[in-house]
Amino acid sequence: MKKKLSTKERILLAARKAFAEKGHDGVSMSEIASIAGVKKALIYYYFPSKEDLYYDVWRYSLDELEEHLFKEVDTESVYLKKIKRLLKAYVDFVTNKRDTIKIIQREKGNLAREDLEMWKKARERYNELRSKISRLIESGKNSKEILEIVDPEVAAELILNGLNITDDPDKLDRIREIIWRGLSSTIEGAGN
Repeated sequence: MKKKLSTKERILLAARKAFAEKGHDGVSMSEIASIAGVKKALIYYYFPSKEDLYYDVWRYSLDELEEHLFKEVDTESVYLKKIKRLLKAYVDFVTNKRDTIKIIQREKGNLAREDLEMWKKARERYNELRSKISRLIESGKNSKEILEIVDPEVAAELILNGLNITDDPDKLDRIREIIWRGLSSTIEGAGN
């Protein structure tokens, strides 16, 4: 039996769908209210502004991605398997969570904006996720399982961007394999 969504959850899901399709600047609160099946004033009861609503959707999206990426990684003790699981989890997420990935792709360019506090907070949250991936790669460098030449920050950015350029599962698996082979310092560790 499905759990009934709260009004706030319905608004967040409607906003995520709208922001995924049209971006922050392309969506009005009236459109979000229509999708959620609520009055616009009710949105403002939960979210004082469109920026507050957008940031909650952004944070929720990145939290969902981070949880998905690291749920199995954190329990794995063999480093190379951690990276494999992270990459496979990302492919799975890109394939199955299109609205979330669309929001991240669409709005990533806005993270450099300084005109709204929301963009600064969104940038900070994105950087937290990138840093977590970077630290994982850095630990592999320290254990000599990741090539010395690999820059962990650049590799983390590559993972976050390279695995969301298509939703074709076959292409995603090939991209994942290219990233994997580019990171791994062992030939036998480079396979599936």
